[in-house]
Amino acid sequence: MQNQTIKIGISLGDPAGIGPEVTLKAVNALTGTNFVPVIVARTEILEKYYPDDIKDYKIISEEITDFCHFDKTRKYIFNIDTEYQIPVPGIGNTDTGAESLIYIDKVVELWKKGIVDAIVTGPVNKSLIEKSGRQFSGHTEYIAGLINEKNPYMLMYSDKYRVLLVTTHIPVADIPAAVTAEKIYNTIITAWEFAKLKDSGSLKIAIAGLDPHCGDEGAIGTFDMNVTTKSVIKAKENSINIEGPFSADTLFTPGKWSSYNLAIAHYHDQGLIPFKVLAFDSGVNVTLGLSIVRTSPDHGTAFDIAGKNSADYQSMTSAIKLAYELISKRRN
Repeated sequence: MQNQTIKIGISLGDPAGIGPEVTLKAVNALTGTNFVPVIVARTEILEKYYPDDIKDYKIISEEITDFCHFDKTRKYIFNIDTEYQIPVPGIGNTDTGAESLIYIDKVVELWKKGIVDAIVTGPVNKSLIEKSGRQFSGHTEYIAGLINEKNPYMLMYSDKYRVLLVTTHIPVADIPAAVTAEKIYNTIITAWEFAKLKDSGSLKIAIAGLDPHCGDEGAIGTFDMNVTTKSVIKAKENSINIEGPFSADTLFTPGKWSSYNLAIAHYHDQGLIPFKVLAFDSGVNVTLGLSIVRTSPDHGTAFDIAGKNSADYQSMTSAIKLAYELISKRRN
């Protein structure tokens, strides 16, 4: 993080969760770099619970809309005023859910205006957002809607293990209809483009089958023979170095998985369960397929440890670093 000055907007997440703690710890640990943090938060919450951690920050008023003259040596808090009570750490409710969504809306607005170059989103509680009266299946789909783009993809990233999902946050019952040959092929294209952007040298990606053992040559099902394999063949014909489909229970073993730049899973739990087993502390959730660069730590609000100064902020640090790297490489 030494080459370009890049402004990264960071939404705080649910203010009753560990988002405030991991955000401030991660940002403060990344001193001496060329990234300018703009944390979207309610300042009075941070002043009450984290006064020592925000002493070096400049507070930006919500009314100010022109930030052309950022000081790259400064850290910023973009203050959001709300009428909600100051939350108690660890006690999330519909108000904290609603406030976390306000932060997301604002950080995306800052990106739309060109005020920040990329965004990192703190952990939220989907159920509390839904109960507050707003539809929210996840950051991936919600941000795509805010910027009017239709094909977001969810990548779970670590230095050693990466998995891209064909589908995102949908019920298991809806997976068969959503996993089409076209959707699989477009996911392969997205995976390949990310691998080319992120990595150098010889590139190789893999894809899992949808059915157990890829259908056991028709004994269990024919989907992977007729659909997944068709998409793989088409990708190979277009000079993409992809292998598979492989049975997921062998592809996502550490030794095999780490030999690829990236692996593709058909649905959420097929990819995220092995990923979180192997890379939970440092994992990053990355939205691909959109014009916006968005990353996030791969953990939740962790209300049970909020306010106890015990949260691991490595995943948030990794998310900020990756957002910086992706913007830098896009520019170059």
